[in-house]
Amino acid sequence: MTMQTWSDVRSQALGMATSLTVFTPEAMTRQDSPVPGLLILLHGLTGNHAVWSMRTDLQSLADLHNLVVALPDGARSFWLDQAVGLEWGRWVGSELPSLLRSVLRVSAARSETFIGGLSMGGYGAVRAAFDYPRTFGGVISLSGTLDVAERAFRSRHLDLYEIGFGDLERPRRSDDLVARMAAGPPHSLPTPGGTTPDAPTPGVTTHSPAAPVIALPLDVRFFAVCGTEDRLLKQNRRFRDSAEGIGLDLTYREGPGGHDYMFWNEWLPVGLDHLRGTPS
Repeated sequence: MTMQTWSDVRSQALGMATSLTVFTPEAMTRQDSPVPGLLILLHGLTGNHAVWSMRTDLQSLADLHNLVVALPDGARSFWLDQAVGLEWGRWVGSELPSLLRSVLRVSAARSETFIGGLSMGGYGAVRAAFDYPRTFGGVISLSGTLDVAERAFRSRHLDLYEIGFGDLERPRRSDDLVARMAAGPPHSLPTPGGTTPDAPTPGVTTHSPAAPVIALPLDVRFFAVCGTEDRLLKQNRRFRDSAEGIGLDLTYREGPGGHDYMFWNEWLPVGLDHLRGTPS
């Protein structure tokens, strides 16, 4: 078994220590083994870095796809740079991939770097690809909370609006994935100062209400799925419609099921097969 728990991991983005669960493929123990890719998996609103490993056979996925699977802890952050709080988006979108490559023998190729998540983590995965398009080549959203402007979602989570999104009435423009896609066709929205999306202009944060929306990652592959009995189904369909409207490389699926690990464990391998080009 090659599961490891990394505690007391110092993060500059967070300004504190945090924890990770990491799975490495068994083949990594051989010197002649191919360099593995990287999959960062994000938990949901009520989870932590260990919950995926308790519910899902991630070792088998790591071995089958030759991937290092990293499970960071994100509390109730929604995996974004909070208006009042910590820079969780920078942690998973930039600092964590660099950290893993500095410690483990992991591919640096964008085509071999993936991010995925369930529920809140689905939002975080898509958001990371939007904000750091040079980092990730593929994204998996499982029952993602993909339309945070939805009134029903807001009424359930006013604390997230105040701390994370910075406004009790509406999310910031950069937080609203559907609005970002509706703002214009891919690559038509320049990054301030001509800098790359991965390096925001000094003094202009990408999560500022006044900051322009960055160009969308047209060449990143997205896989999104939601259960037909899931209350987030309408959110996912709105995201699908917006993504298709701008030509985002999105494969969208629906299937019987609700908001639970029975559904997610069925579809995570399908999403990985799709991104790796080995359809099941």
